[in-house]
Amino acid sequence: MERFKLNTTLSYLVAVSGGPDSMFMLNELIKMNIKEIVVCHVNYNFREDSWKDQKLVEDFCLKNNLKLEKLVISQDYSKLKENFESWARNVRYDFFVEMSKKYNIQNVLIAHNRNDLVETFLLQQARKGYVKHYGLNKTSTYKEITIVRPMLNILKSEILKSLKEQNIAFAIDSTNEDEKYKRNKIRANLSESTFNDFEETIKKLNKKLETINLEVNWYVNNNMSADELKINKNLQDQDLEFIQRTIYKWLEVIRKDFVIQNRRNKTIFEIAKNIKVSEKVFWEINIGEYSIIKDYENLFIIETKAIQPKTILIKSKEDLYLSEEFINWLDLLNAIKRNKENYPYIITNDFLTYKLNTYTFGKKTNRYLIDKKIRYKNRMLKAVVYSTKTKKILNTIK
Repeated sequence: MERFKLNTTLSYLVAVSGGPDSMFMLNELIKMNIKEIVVCHVNYNFREDSWKDQKLVEDFCLKNNLKLEKLVISQDYSKLKENFESWARNVRYDFFVEMSKKYNIQNVLIAHNRNDLVETFLLQQARKGYVKHYGLNKTSTYKEITIVRPMLNILKSEILKSLKEQNIAFAIDSTNEDEKYKRNKIRANLSESTFNDFEETIKKLNKKLETINLEVNWYVNNNMSADELKINKNLQDQDLEFIQRTIYKWLEVIRKDFVIQNRRNKTIFEIAKNIKVSEKVFWEINIGEYSIIKDYENLFIIETKAIQPKTILIKSKEDLYLSEEFINWLDLLNAIKRNKENYPYIITNDFLTYKLNTYTFGKKTNRYLIDKKIRYKNRMLKAVVYSTKTKKILNTIK
């Protein structure tokens, strides 16, 4: 009898740590005549005995003639500046994305069980932060892959019983007993006999979320222009939870939700709070390699490196090729030609500096930018060119 339902005509990547849950899942999968299975194992070398987990998975795959892909990490964890669990999850899931491309397999099976579902809910309640879904969702996405959790109806005790009956070896992660981790502390004080009550609460809360998400989806669908989200009073009048959900949904639609997955709740809370209370026409919140920016009534996300301030001195015709650093380089060259090439010139997108020491159409550039409501996105991506002698901007700012 099959323990869980899957479309056996599809191929799957299978996340296998060597622990009881993933070994149980893998053992059940090989009984199901699935089209193709590729086992994915990550050895973080976080524990001294983690090589044993890897060896166990290798032996099982060899015995059952299964394809195995391994990621073996060498990392000085004393120098790791972020939370290990969040870091490890990103490493693991990015590995899945890489394997997805290699094998052209969309779906990744994760061995979360019924206990994990309840533990996750209690952890969410303890943290009192933003919750996208209470407990665990049977399916979710990460970048281009679909995460499938087929074991959410199976108890940990059932898994351990089955492994014992079938004499399936599995590894024990000693860190799972360390109660300095909140999840382990919750697990140690949890009884499976209480799960029905918790699951009823989870269902009710997720039902309420469905209603909120319908309103969120409506707002996002009706207030997007290209990849940008329009911010208006209807959104600013909502509570912070609604605004946070709106930001998440917008990022999902433009396939950038991975940027804020696994980040601290305060990041998304900070963005939502700025939308609700800040009267500034411009603000920027950096999120690793990306920045989320309020630009008048628009919210956009962009790679931080694309908007880094750059300033170039053009001393002669031989330096003109340097203008190709900017997307509007042809406009810059034409402006220099119209000025009869009276070198030297400054080319820059550092608007915070040039707006204070240059002139445009006879007025301070800062005044011009305000009067014309020139978008900050354009100021960051496009450059201006001005003579070092006159400080007059030669190209049109728009």
